[in-house]
Amino acid sequence: MSTSRILTILLVVAAILASIPAISMQYWHLILVVLGLVAGAMSEDAGQVTQRMVIYLVALALPEIAKSMGAIPEIGDHITRALTHLALGIQGMAVAIFMMALWGRIMPPARPY
Repeated sequence: MSTSRILTILLVVAAILASIPAISMQYWHLILVVLGLVAGAMSEDAGQVTQRMVIYLVALALPEIAKSMGAIPEIGDHITRALTHLALGIQGMAVAIFMMALWGRIMPPARPY
């Protein structure tokens, strides 16, 4: 199992734990963003344009999808919280992947001598 996959699993678990009111902690948002940034920076798929576009689109669309889940009776609020926290981590991933792609465009590739 790759490091990127482990970090993504940790991101999902942290988003679920952050959505539980009994485990509330004021640093959940920071933890989710940092996990997203590290997962995005260590992602092997960051070089593929289609994978980057999927992550960008999910980062934009997931908060809106989370809002619409609030209409489900009984569990809609819990699903909304979990998806909102997951969106925060994915947005961190998108920022890291964007910065890595930008860095790859600015810096020339290393030439072996």
